[in-house]
Parts: sequence; C-alpha cells; structure tokens
Amino acid sequence: MSFAEEDPQIASIMWVGYPGEAGGKALGEIIFGEYNPGGRLPMTWYPESFTNISMADMRMRADPSRGYPGRTHRFYTGKTIYKFGHGLSYSSYKYKLLSAPQKLQLLEFIESGPSQNMIYQTGDGIAYILVNELSSCDSLTFYVKLSVINTGAMDGSHVVMLFGRASNVIKGAPEKQLVGFNRVQTEAYRSTVTTVMVDPCKHLSFANEKGERVLPLGEYILMVGDLEHSLLIDF
Repeated sequence: MSFAEEDPQIASIMWVGYPGEAGGKALGEIIFGEYNPGGRLPMTWYPESFTNISMADMRMRADPSRGYPGRTHRFYTGKTIYKFGHGLSYSSYKYKLLSAPQKLQLLEFIESGPSQNMIYQTGDGIAYILVNELSSCDSLTFYVKLSVINTGAMDGSHVVMLFGRASNVIKGAPEKQLVGFNRVQTEAYRSTVTTVMVDPCKHLSFANEKGERVLPLGEYILMVGDLEHSLLIDF
C-alpha cells in the first residue's frame, strides 16, 4: 500500500472488507456520488517496511534502543501510510468546542483522605496517583460538548473521534489514546451538536510496569481533528 501514498493518480482508496451481496450496489452509489461515505480506519496502516518486524514480537510500547517502533495508534512511533481513524468523505468538517472543564481537582476523591502520601513520582520526577486509591472514579467523569460543522454540499454521517494525551513525556504512557467517539448525522452547511463522555480513570490513565493503573498529574491535551483543549489534573 506504500506505493499509493506517493502516486498522484491515486486520489482515494476504498477498503470494503467483506461487503456482502449488496456491496456492489453500495460501491456504485459511493463512486457516482449518490452516497456520502463516512467510514474510519479501525487500525493503523503501517508502511511496507513494518513487515521486517517479527510477527512474534507483540510488544505494544516502542523500544528505540532496539529499533522497535511499537504497535497500534497508542504506542506506534514510526511512519504511517494511513493513521488509525483516517477516512475520506465528500464533505469536510470543522469542530467548535462548546464546553469542557479546564481543571479537575482530585483532593476530595482520594480514598485515604487528603494526604501528600498519596502522590507518587516517576523516575523522571513526574507526579501521579494510583487509580485504585480514588474513592469514586464516577465522580470525575465529565463531558466534552462539540459543534460539528459540515462545510460541504452533501448531507452525510461523520464519526467524531476524541483523543487524549499527556503533555509531559512519561515512560510507558501512550503517545495518545482514543477517549471516545460518536457517529453523527449532518446536513450540508449546517452544524450538529454532540457530546463525548470522558472518564479520566479509564481514558487518561495507563498501566505501569507493575501493572498498576496510574493517573499522572499535570496537563492533558484533548484533541478532535485540529481542535485541541487543555485540561489540568491537579491534586
């Protein structure tokens, strides 16, 4: 597939999997502009050179010292042909943030009460807490409210994908990870409102080398398309 990326005569590729008996009709409707596609890749499309990586090596995290680039959109650091979540449409879309918190205070949710002993540090000096020491993860849940604007001339469905990453570089943490997604039906030149739920204990934490789920303190970036929002998680 690497050849297609640099070929000016290939404007798009349709990956249809197993389309079934109605697949031919569906493809025709897309090719001739009767239907506005809105699919997204459920995987990272690696370059041909990725075949040099042993199929028996299923480590997720990258290891630069051994030239290992990692796997999946969460940890892969190499070149991609098409990224996880990539997709084409006859419409283009813009996003506008309507509401989202700028800061989360964790002090009241610590299991053992307010204590600096609940704050740990990585070898790089980055502070974090253990998720299992929070008294209520549900209480930390919040929603990101977005306006999705269809700037094209066709109605269509669109998958809104919200990603998150920590601003600090933390050993073992994902490069970014999918927080949540919604498929919305949009009208040409109109906006649609949607919300995505964020559970910091699930969506912003990660498992360390001991298998403990940790939630680093500090700034996080929530991303949808080119839109970014800063969220501070503090003790």
